[in-house]
Amino acid sequence: MGIFDIFNSKKTKNVSSLGVYHGMDLREWNDGYKSDEKGIIKFLKAQLKSMSDDEFIKFLKNRDLYRKFTHHETNDEMNKLKVTEPKGLSSLALTKFDWVFYPKILLERDANIAGFKIVDSNVSYEGKKKGMKFKKGKTLVILTQDRKQKYLDYWKKNLSWEKTVHMIGFQFVDLDDDEYKFLKPYENKFKNKNFSNDVWDDFISNGHNPLFATEKRKSYPINRFQTYLVFEE
Repeated sequence: MGIFDIFNSKKTKNVSSLGVYHGMDLREWNDGYKSDEKGIIKFLKAQLKSMSDDEFIKFLKNRDLYRKFTHHETNDEMNKLKVTEPKGLSSLALTKFDWVFYPKILLERDANIAGFKIVDSNVSYEGKKKGMKFKKGKTLVILTQDRKQKYLDYWKKNLSWEKTVHMIGFQFVDLDDDEYKFLKPYENKFKNKNFSNDVWDDFISNGHNPLFATEKRKSYPINRFQTYLVFEE
């Protein structure tokens, strides 16, 4: 199996059902290097204390860069996570991807859940010197749901929300010509409704790992990122 070892990780005690989650962008507390979780908790406790559950969901929907996450069954092995696009000027620097597949077995495992997709993009970020460029290209989107038991327990302990709370992270890898040529065989596989655990695991071993083992990606792994804290409806 690949690095995520989807079949051998132990089971979690908090198996989630498919459903809807509402996401709060964390850029105010996360600079890509460290996360001010104490600040996040202090902010959210104040909101939750003063609002009903319905009022809190409305509050999230009105925040900048709000996203809605909806899980759907796709086939015997995969689920689809549908992701809405945020609105406003801040969203112009983001790559649209609509949804990703992920192995449904991971909802029963004590593991983080990763999904991948290669999409057309109109924007790239090439570091502080070159900055943001609006040009056509290809981007590898890596979506990770932080669902290890210790993370689920942490948010449950610190926030008064009855259902599941966890983080979702986006990594946007703006591919150069050689990187895209290397990963191109997976582009259509990521979009195929028959996407399987075997294909997912093959990408980890023969696409993901070699890509991030290159000198370029060792020194500059990703181009852009976003982090959300999501609340189950």
